[in-house]
Amino acid sequence: MNLEFTDSLVIAVYFFAVIAIGFHSKHRKSISNNSKFDFLLDGRRLTLPLFVATLVATWYGLILGVGEYVYSQGIVAWVCLGLPYYITAILYAKFIAGKVQLSTAVSIPEQIRNNYGNVSGRFASGLVLILTIPAAYILMLGTLIQMFTGLNITVSILIGTVSSVIYLFIGGFRADVLTNALQFVLMYIGFGALFIFSVVKFGNIVTLATGLPTTHLNFRGGNNWQIIIAWFIISLQTFIDPSFHQRSAAAKSPLVAKKGIFISVLFWILFDFLTISTGLYARVHIKTEPLLAFPMLASEILPVFWKGIFAVSLLATVMSSLNSYAFLSAITIGKEFISPIFKNKKTDAFLIRFGLAIISLIGIMLALLLPSTVQLIYKSASIAVPGLLIPLLESYSSKKVLSSKQAMLMMGISSLLSLLWMILTVVVILPIAIQNTIISIEPMIPGIILSFIMYIVIFIKSKFSNSLVLK
Repeated sequence: MNLEFTDSLVIAVYFFAVIAIGFHSKHRKSISNNSKFDFLLDGRRLTLPLFVATLVATWYGLILGVGEYVYSQGIVAWVCLGLPYYITAILYAKFIAGKVQLSTAVSIPEQIRNNYGNVSGRFASGLVLILTIPAAYILMLGTLIQMFTGLNITVSILIGTVSSVIYLFIGGFRADVLTNALQFVLMYIGFGALFIFSVVKFGNIVTLATGLPTTHLNFRGGNNWQIIIAWFIISLQTFIDPSFHQRSAAAKSPLVAKKGIFISVLFWILFDFLTISTGLYARVHIKTEPLLAFPMLASEILPVFWKGIFAVSLLATVMSSLNSYAFLSAITIGKEFISPIFKNKKTDAFLIRFGLAIISLIGIMLALLLPSTVQLIYKSASIAVPGLLIPLLESYSSKKVLSSKQAMLMMGISSLLSLLWMILTVVVILPIAIQNTIISIEPMIPGIILSFIMYIVIFIKSKFSNSLVLK
């Protein structure tokens, strides 16, 4: 992506603005290092506009992957990466968000511990850490900075990581939210500009139909229904996503949490329209590697200044996820693993800052040393969803079925099955036919199916035991 001096200046101003806003958050007088909720949840007073901005911005970290999917397969990207998540987000808003806001737990591990004991809480901490390690975002941000500046990847990764987390040491969750708000605005401005310039240069979106492969206009995209259904199952990870939990917990009221998610879905629909439309324009008019669909389209059609704005929108989309997940990882490391070392004598702010330093170093090392496996590490989140899904959902129910031992057993066995499944997709030890079948199934799915079966068996057994007692 060729940038002029003006474009580079726009990028420089963006980095300055993000860091300035992040550091400015420390001046809020109500922030107290001794309050359980202040540094972690900004005092649980997140207003509706900020709730929407931070939740929407956090959800799109792997933006180049979206462009790759649209460029390669067409509108099925919306069916797989958009629609299922709208549905699960709406269900989360209706049944879970309000309960999270009313809960005293500030994190998923704490919620699990409060309901199923310390052992389950510690195991949940490990699963949440798998979900939130920001190595994939660090690598993608470093790749973008390298693309825009020509710096080597090591320097680019260091610049990107430091710029994304340094202000979190000062402002905590409030710094995360305020920088997300700026990034939210820039996401829409950048992709909105790319869409408008695409229409002006190439014609309205209807004209794309004549230049696209037939499969790109098919809602299945040449995939069978099993793959589509699999994506709907995968979207269940929304229910255990730590960013959803944190923002719902930080909301000013249960109503803000519920309404905020509903509004966020509308913004996601709009952003998906922009990304899918521009991805299709790139497919018809630009010859490039699918992963570079957005940057190459922007390089081709955007004038000076607007090219810089779009570069900033890509950076903002990735950084909003990086800083949010880095902070979530820091909470898990600080409160769950470091706090016992200090015998719970340190403040939450101290523990999270300590955790933030550790996770930043881990993320940088993974991105530098294992770049080819970062996506595998990111995908390994598949092992966390089966273990956490049912125990976490049931923890908000007034009629609990799972005992502490049963919850721990379900978490361990279902996560282990998904882990083994993931290993079998890369280690060939079975006949080819069986191996191909295993590879075709997302590791998350067998674990989720097993956890549901276990829950049904426990539920039936519980009901049967209760009926005998009544007799």
